[in-house]
Amino acid sequence: MKLKINNHDWGSIPAYSLSAIQFFCVENNYHFNWNKEEQIVEVKSSLHRKKVWLSVNTSNEKINHDIIEKVKEVLTHYGIDISIVENTEWLSDGDLFIELVSSKAKSDKRFVSIGYNEKLNSINLKKNLSNYKDELHFNGYYLLPERHSIPHLRCSLQCKDEEFLLNEGPSILTTCVLKTLLGNQKPTLLDLNVLHFLKTTGKLVEDTGINRGEVKKPNRNTEIDDKEYEEIKKQKADRKIREAQVKKPSAEIYFDYNLLPNRKLERYSIKADFFIKNTGNVDLLNPKICFRMNPPDKIEIGGQIIPPEMSDIFSIQGQNGAQGWKYIGEDWLEKAFATGDYWIESIQECVIPPGEKIAVEGLQFTLENLEEQESSTILGFVLFEEQELQLSSNNKIMITF
Repeated sequence: MKLKINNHDWGSIPAYSLSAIQFFCVENNYHFNWNKEEQIVEVKSSLHRKKVWLSVNTSNEKINHDIIEKVKEVLTHYGIDISIVENTEWLSDGDLFIELVSSKAKSDKRFVSIGYNEKLNSINLKKNLSNYKDELHFNGYYLLPERHSIPHLRCSLQCKDEEFLLNEGPSILTTCVLKTLLGNQKPTLLDLNVLHFLKTTGKLVEDTGINRGEVKKPNRNTEIDDKEYEEIKKQKADRKIREAQVKKPSAEIYFDYNLLPNRKLERYSIKADFFIKNTGNVDLLNPKICFRMNPPDKIEIGGQIIPPEMSDIFSIQGQNGAQGWKYIGEDWLEKAFATGDYWIESIQECVIPPGEKIAVEGLQFTLENLEEQESSTILGFVLFEEQELQLSSNNKIMITF
């Protein structure tokens, strides 16, 4: 039979290898297809037929076009379906929406920050962008306002150099797409289509008769019956069980709150505690918490959260030093007014052992009365950046008027 890998011909294979190839594909989430009539076995990476929306927005239209064309040229070789986004108001189908935006930096240094929405599983792009560490400073992650029902990733570049955008922008976008689609899965030569570049002959495996003195493996019926298929599925399920026993972080996150209406002032107060419980089997380290308000101009946050510049003065002093919670970043209030996202973190090192929980206590949200049929919502998110874990709260605070 003929073998094709990622649409490239790899010569002929013996019939008895079919079962091994199918098993390999099931275990690695590769696409397997056997065309019995033409006797062709096709193997394609897990990236095949992934749907990606792409948007590039710099101040130079020609650079936008050139970056898009370069990214399309590269990613289509992986079998990824690339579509250009013209209207980014709402995307409901696809595997990823990725965009590149740029702004002029105030200095000659270049910076990159990564935005993502709650549909996107936690990823560590800092490691993948480390190749640019001498040219591009990684400025951290931020949460995007939720608009799309598919994963959304934004690469925000600050630089003066348009040549850098043109030369490195496509590579940065390509890296982000591949890492996001593959997630925590280790990329293989087949995923990245490297096999094609390493190929030196037109035939991968072929019974050429060189080892005629050896006893050949008996030919077998190449039809894969139901029993064998079920055995492959069982082996894969057993593998997942073994993987589940490996140490991995997880958490349960939720609000506990009370609504206190003030009809005289037509305002509502919500007193809340925000809990993080470690439900995994490893310590959780240094949670960064985001409270997302919608609409952002109608909800105020209060409580014992301290501005970062005052954390040393007004924090509670315990046996192990300063305790409590502080807002993140010097411009935290400006960003919160613009996006509705309030980011906080523990003043000191925070470790949550398995089975234990911590709480942000004494939160107070104040809501203005809205028009009828409108609603106010408060969502909670937690990012464990060191462990590549991002989670949203099990519940949300929602008031409908």
